[in-house]
Amino acid sequence: MSSSREFHLAHPVPPHPARAAAICSGMLVIGVGVVIWASLDAAGPASLTPVQLVMAYVVAALLITISIAAPVAAWRRRRGQTEESPALVLDDQGFTAWGGLRVDWRDVTSWEVFHHDEVYDDDVPEDHPDYIGPSQVDERLILVHADRPERFLRRLEPEVRAAYADDAYGTGKRFGTPIRIGVDGLDAPSDEVVAEFGRYSGTSARPH
Repeated sequence: MSSSREFHLAHPVPPHPARAAAICSGMLVIGVGVVIWASLDAAGPASLTPVQLVMAYVVAALLITISIAAPVAAWRRRRGQTEESPALVLDDQGFTAWGGLRVDWRDVTSWEVFHHDEVYDDDVPEDHPDYIGPSQVDERLILVHADRPERFLRRLEPEVRAAYADDAYGTGKRFGTPIRIGVDGLDAPSDEVVAEFGRYSGTSARPH
């Protein structure tokens, strides 16, 4: 077994670099071409009205700006992704989850895979401007049970601690533990995340 396994939040797959470069290059060429064409037209016999000339320059400026800004934004996004902290780290001693929650395997009494499928409505009235209507939650969670689980939350930031401590869902139901790990939306299939959790913990999930 390796010393640790990291899982990061999944990100949309960017377009192939060659394809993205070709698109940006094409937009740049078109933008420059529009500028040259509009400039020659303005210098020669006027066939475009002043409004049309302005629109041509605006379109050219947009194409050139996008062709330059898109690669810069993609580079910054890739840089941010590489510097992003992992959402879940499994190692021989325990696991580290969102917000810096750390639990050792020796403190885990059991764990289970829970399918959280609920429809939540807003806490505000329907006629309130902030009302957005019911929202569907469909996710898989690993629920980790331990003796006095609240002790693991004490070292967390207040807002993170509050998010873990609120373990109610649906109509008054409870998860039964504040230690919850979302296995969807990571850079590996959820089944793989669950399997790795069991492999590192050395135990199997209890039936739900």
